[in-house]
Amino acid sequence: MGNGYDIAKNTPTFKKIEVSSLMFSEYRCTEEKSIFTTWNHLNYFIYVLEGKKKWRTLEHSYMVHVNEVLFVKKGANIIEKYFDSDFCAIVIFIPDSYVKDFMSQKPEIGASHKSNLQSDSAIPLKMDRTLSTYFTSMLDYFFNEEKPSKYLMEIKFQELLVNILSLPYNPEIGSYFKQIAQEVKLSVKNIMESNFVYNLSLEEFARLSHRSLSTFNRDFYSAYGTSPGKWLTKKRLLHAKRLLENTNQKVYEVAFDSGFESPAHFARVFKNENGITPLKYQKAQLSV
Repeated sequence: MGNGYDIAKNTPTFKKIEVSSLMFSEYRCTEEKSIFTTWNHLNYFIYVLEGKKKWRTLEHSYMVHVNEVLFVKKGANIIEKYFDSDFCAIVIFIPDSYVKDFMSQKPEIGASHKSNLQSDSAIPLKMDRTLSTYFTSMLDYFFNEEKPSKYLMEIKFQELLVNILSLPYNPEIGSYFKQIAQEVKLSVKNIMESNFVYNLSLEEFARLSHRSLSTFNRDFYSAYGTSPGKWLTKKRLLHAKRLLENTNQKVYEVAFDSGFESPAHFARVFKNENGITPLKYQKAQLSV
């Protein structure tokens, strides 16, 4: 399973256009696993050209098909790949700094959005003719031999943001952008409670919280009174127990969905804590 796979850094890029701090990328999935963890230090829009994929968050899952768009916040997700067809998409990576600048330059767009709407770490966009036409027009820039003007690409991206934020269909994105603009800093608790099920390193957790590793460890202890390693083990075990009690998932699936390094590591830690293997525990629960 390994640590989180940083989609912005490590995904093979077939065609890439960089503008300012934005990156427009054609993305073809080369991952051989059917289910894998990704983490991203940038927000991104993904528009599917071919195939389908499922993004799983802590609470929900989102299947994205051809001509559909998903907005994914920086953070971690589990992705399910399907092998019945190839997967190809356009991905637009957008850092918080760009969102902040855009919102400050166009305050009238953000004025109507609330800053306290709760939203998942992945948000499907409601497609209309305007958005569909926009992404179709983007294809020319990727598949023409001539490189497009960087100025034009930035104007095109701002057009996308204006379209999304001006329409009432996607209020969660407007609220999230407003939080970024107002520099609402996520607490360590918020980061950990949202991402503990992903097998990330402490360095990755620190980066998601916009802290150095030493500051993250200090703030974590202030919040929880224990070390990140001990807290993660306990939290993941509790989550795994709930899955064993309430689902028919295989033990290796429970291990993956709870953030453990491997099924063997999960089984060892679970038995040390509970005096029984996960499989025996699950069978006992299901027979009650």
